[in-house]
Amino acid sequence: MFEADYKNFSFPKHSHDYYAFGTILNGAERFMTRGTNYVAARGQLLMMNPMQVHDGGPASDDGYQYQIMFIDPKVFGDLVGEISPKSNGLPFFGNCVVSDPELHLQLQGLHRLFRPGAEDEATRLERDSQLLYSAARFSLRHADAPPYLYQPGSEDKRVQAVIDYMAAHLDANISLDDLAAITGLSRFHLLRVFRAATGLPPHTYFNHMRLRRAKRLLFDGSSIADAAAATGFADQSHLNRHFKTMWGVSPGAFIASLDY
Repeated sequence: MFEADYKNFSFPKHSHDYYAFGTILNGAERFMTRGTNYVAARGQLLMMNPMQVHDGGPASDDGYQYQIMFIDPKVFGDLVGEISPKSNGLPFFGNCVVSDPELHLQLQGLHRLFRPGAEDEATRLERDSQLLYSAARFSLRHADAPPYLYQPGSEDKRVQAVIDYMAAHLDANISLDDLAAITGLSRFHLLRVFRAATGLPPHTYFNHMRLRRAKRLLFDGSSIADAAAATGFADQSHLNRHFKTMWGVSPGAFIASLDY
């Protein structure tokens, strides 16, 4: 769970390992994904699938305020499996912006249940139930049919070999030569194949992997220094610059804003 208020910041192209479900509290956000421009205004919901490349920024001078919930594909798959036991794949959300006043309010309520200190105000049963209700409403009301058969690693095998290598060397200063050697492709051919499969060039994809890992480590309680060292950043300042460029907040501000 995360809440933010952006006035001037714009996200560069990036993707997430997880589903992202957000609701706009004030203002409007604009973003592009899969070649389509979207605007999510106050009261609307936005939805992103795992590994869906997108950017984002304010749609007006007033900026925007939003709350967003990230769900791991496996966790979401388990929730959907409880809703529809015969489901043979994860939902895919083709329409990234929808109007659903009931779900807009429900998502705000879910954020209140999971904010810091809410453990004393809500039982685990209530939190679990509301999370399941929210997942059910997103998938039943707004997912495309047939289900999205999300397969981590469904890209070309050579591209997946590069991604696996990157994931195993997040703390290393890897080169294009290293990646080309893995695939048996020329460096130029690898750049073209990789971008066609993922929507991003290798160096950007690798940096995003490192930042997602750093964000996860911070969420799990690691210090900023430890997160920087584990993900190949030279120091806290180096991580801070890249983190703020990607997420719009510093690592320290991210930690302070977490809703557990």
